[in-house]
Amino acid sequence: MAWEADVLSVLKENSISLVVYLPDTALGGIIEAVEDDDWFTAVNVAREEEAIGVLSGGWLGHQRGALLVQSSGLANTLNAIGSLSKPARIPFLGLVSRRGDLGEFNLAQVPFGYNMPALLDTMGIRNHSLAETDTVARDVDMAAKSAFSTEEPYVVMLESTLIGAKDEY
Repeated sequence: MAWEADVLSVLKENSISLVVYLPDTALGGIIEAVEDDDWFTAVNVAREEEAIGVLSGGWLGHQRGALLVQSSGLANTLNAIGSLSKPARIPFLGLVSRRGDLGEFNLAQVPFGYNMPALLDTMGIRNHSLAETDTVARDVDMAAKSAFSTEEPYVVMLESTLIGAKDEY
């Protein structure tokens, strides 16, 4: 729970109190901690696009938000981000468990997971891959500050070397 605790501290330090998520095993420690901490408003949504709507409403209500989702789920949000978040300058911090790269066994996860950084670059959504525990606090903090100071989404891809690959061979 060491790197997850760093993420929670950074969220609080950056006044990010709205956390919108979809269930995800790799992000389970953060999700559980957010749900158990009264400082956060945790919103479990049924669809990824709904998460962008909740985050947008939060921002319009002067609440900073974060999205916790798997990379395949982030793929489902691309239209909402490209047609709402980006042009309306609605920032959020995306913390995305990345599938489709190192250690991936499921071919269905590869097209969007492996290519997600390139897709985000094409859309002009800044992103960063986070692979080691020793830079989690620094890098997530910098991503949060970038998102809210520029009023644009910023996505941090949490690589399998950080969160662990699924062991389903």
